[in-house]
Amino acid sequence: MNSNKISIYLAITILLLFSSNLYSQFANPILIESDTGSITNIITADINNDNLKDIIITRKFSSNNLISYYLNQGNLNFSPEISIATGSSQVTNIAVGDFDNNNWLDIVSIGDATNSVTLHMNSALSFSSQVLDSFTFFESDIGVADIDNDSNLDIVAIGGTTFKVYYNDGMANFTSQTITGPIEDFFDLTISDIDADGFEDVITGGSNISVYKNNNGTLSYDSVRSNQIPSTFNLFVRLVDIDNDGDVDLFSENDNSTGIRWMQNDGNGTFSNLQIIDPSAMNIRSGTLKDFDNDNDLDFIIIKDFNLYLYTNDGFGNFSAPILIQDTQTIISVIESEDLNNDGLEDIIWSADLSIQENNLLLSNEEYIVGNNLIKIYPNPSSENLYLDSPENGVLTILNSKGQIVYKNLPLKKGKNYIKKELVPQLYFFKINLKTNTTITKKVLIK
Repeated sequence: MNSNKISIYLAITILLLFSSNLYSQFANPILIESDTGSITNIITADINNDNLKDIIITRKFSSNNLISYYLNQGNLNFSPEISIATGSSQVTNIAVGDFDNNNWLDIVSIGDATNSVTLHMNSALSFSSQVLDSFTFFESDIGVADIDNDSNLDIVAIGGTTFKVYYNDGMANFTSQTITGPIEDFFDLTISDIDADGFEDVITGGSNISVYKNNNGTLSYDSVRSNQIPSTFNLFVRLVDIDNDGDVDLFSENDNSTGIRWMQNDGNGTFSNLQIIDPSAMNIRSGTLKDFDNDNDLDFIIIKDFNLYLYTNDGFGNFSAPILIQDTQTIISVIESEDLNNDGLEDIIWSADLSIQENNLLLSNEEYIVGNNLIKIYPNPSSENLYLDSPENGVLTILNSKGQIVYKNLPLKKGKNYIKKELVPQLYFFKINLKTNTTITKKVLIK
């Protein structure tokens, strides 16, 4: 690595270390319910159509509530727990989607005393349950996506050595297909279009990380792409855009829970350039990826050693040192994130005990909060021509990584602007002041 690049990365690291506490502040925990150590999963969804995200949980070995929810009543207040399903075993995972197109979100679960895939159909908050399928497994996961592009949500389920897709006709009538591949112990799955062909692909985690390519609505094991991913028992996999280049990268724990890592997507669904984010992260129980500091890139929070740690992203896949968010007397085993109070900031939900923490981003960062997706700068990173798309007229100020002004009040027109100024290779901040008094700051890397 040449000295120029070293200095860039040093600048990025220093910037992150000094900005992390500034951009990611979480309030003290608000207790939703105590004695919730048996929670195995937390998701959020607006299940009563009031434009507020509710909390849905699963429990293990609970005779009262295997699946239940807490309605969001606004201002970070939640209703008492309401049960959907009871039993004497364990639901390992759940997902949501409107399977019968009645404009109410339904729930699908996997795992219980009979190892079942079960639909919990929602009609104005009245749930009715029906078993869709059952097969043998210990650990399992489930996801929802339109696999065959017929505008109806299908279900993807894994468990043990079985991988199944349930195709939906739009009225919650499903036809199942078993997907063949290497025999492995499935544990986790993630769904996204890895090669921009318009079809949702699937990557599974477990004894191996495996890629299942979607070919016009049919999933099949992709040995070439799978063999390019180093894997030994990876229990946490996510397809997300880590480096802000428009395609989904592969984020996962490292082998046998000995670190956190990501691999870059070349845009065609091939993953390479494995980067270890934190090799010291051990006992990773759960994680969530959102833009916690509202600077238009994905950060993540993980549970390691039963505590919560935040890692902030500079927009190019370089992450800060871990920042301790919560060190409780109880054992934290599950975490989720969601904007629970509709203020544009991602809050966190965790257990045990079931608690939420409001994201109190400082008002001094208002420029990050308003209209962050209005401005597009491309290509980013760039070594040649640089363009900026603006929704209206304004002015641009360019600052270097030290906060020093390089160019000030450059005129911007509505639409596409060619940035003609010469910029030496380093990290820059493009501060755009629009005529409507909206201020937006973007990070741009010149290589």
